[in-house]
Amino acid sequence: MSSRLAIAGQIMLRKFEKVYVVVSMLFFAGGLIQRAVAENDPTARTGPDYAYQVGAVIIYAILMPLVLFHWREMIQGLLRSGWIVAICFLAGVSSAWSYKRIYTLRHALLLSLLTLFAIYIASCFDWEEQLNLFGWLSVITIVGSCFMAVFIPSYGISQDVHAGAVKGLFPHKNIFGRQVVFAILTLAIAKPFGIPRWFRFGTVVIGCGLLALSNAGTSILAMVACVLMYPILHLLKFSGKKTLPLWVPFVPLFAMGLFLVMSNYGLVVEATGRNNTLTGRIPIWKVVLGEIGKHPWFGYGHDIFWNNFTASLATVRYVLGYLPPHAHNGYLDVLLGMGIVGLIVFLAGLLTSVWRAGTLFRSDCVAGAKWPLLMLVFFAVFNMGESSILRQTTFLWIPYVTIYVSLGLMAAKKHDATADGPEIVGGVAFGTGRMANGVLPGYGT
Repeated sequence: MSSRLAIAGQIMLRKFEKVYVVVSMLFFAGGLIQRAVAENDPTARTGPDYAYQVGAVIIYAILMPLVLFHWREMIQGLLRSGWIVAICFLAGVSSAWSYKRIYTLRHALLLSLLTLFAIYIASCFDWEEQLNLFGWLSVITIVGSCFMAVFIPSYGISQDVHAGAVKGLFPHKNIFGRQVVFAILTLAIAKPFGIPRWFRFGTVVIGCGLLALSNAGTSILAMVACVLMYPILHLLKFSGKKTLPLWVPFVPLFAMGLFLVMSNYGLVVEATGRNNTLTGRIPIWKVVLGEIGKHPWFGYGHDIFWNNFTASLATVRYVLGYLPPHAHNGYLDVLLGMGIVGLIVFLAGLLTSVWRAGTLFRSDCVAGAKWPLLMLVFFAVFNMGESSILRQTTFLWIPYVTIYVSLGLMAAKKHDATADGPEIVGGVAFGTGRMANGVLPGYGT
């Protein structure tokens, strides 16, 4: 009787954890508590966002006992989080040269907690479970946003300077665009097994329509980049070692296309409905690069530049005539926060993930094997026009860290299986051709 109660308790706990993860991710994505219904809304909250702070406290308060309960799995995940832990540590250390040490240290702690949440997902759920969690988040994103746009347009459609653009559950069309692209890639590429095929297909179609209506340029561009990269990555996958790689003939075509785009830059951006400043981004980047040059190696301190008024920020406001919320480029914001050193540490982690994801893409040995690499392409391209790196209030850091840690755990288990021969891992034997905790024989070879 006691064993049955224990099993029932474990099942209930597992269900609770899954609901907790999906709801928390929706919260961090901005789909539960909006900081402002519309951009430039005079009634928007400009002071501390207490609702968001309370929500974050509740999420992290629940996370701590779960981390302790799964301490063995968490240790394994942390051991495979090298570059991720390094960048979080550097964010904390940067408080030593920050204008406001306590502020930077507090934000570094919040970043570390968000990172711990992502490591918890990667460590305590197997690969297929992770895909299901991201899949149901994607369904809620698209279906919920469609409902808001159709039935509550005053909330789901922008009423501000972007009037008419769909923003669904989210406070801004660009945030909405980010989440919809993530949802489309997850449902179409990862194909979570817990979601019926017909429902996934219909949701993807609706998501594509909503993305077009959002007019979120950076997200649409990132989506196009992923679509164009998909066949190229397949060519790389099937290239033989003893023959001319299939991608070689496409190099001159790609170079020619890039030359035509660059030489006709003005016409291209006009065709997309933008101006040649990329909606004001280029002036921001120019003035930000000047400020980066004043503290090139270690930056100003994590997440401090845009959040505390200083002479440098006054210069930005004077040159631009207004004060943007961030650099509209994740890599520039890393340089502002932690300088060249921080960017090197971050890129080391990104390239490590890309290498592992590329190996998984080529082997195609697990469910959703192509999803990590496409997600990293989206993450890298999106951050050229928006800022979703090392920010404790942005969603994309969660799947980025989850992919990094999950691929690290897969590689470690494959290495152990190769070294020790066939063994039982998670109830499935290596060497049988079946998946064991998300790893199949052949991965990493």
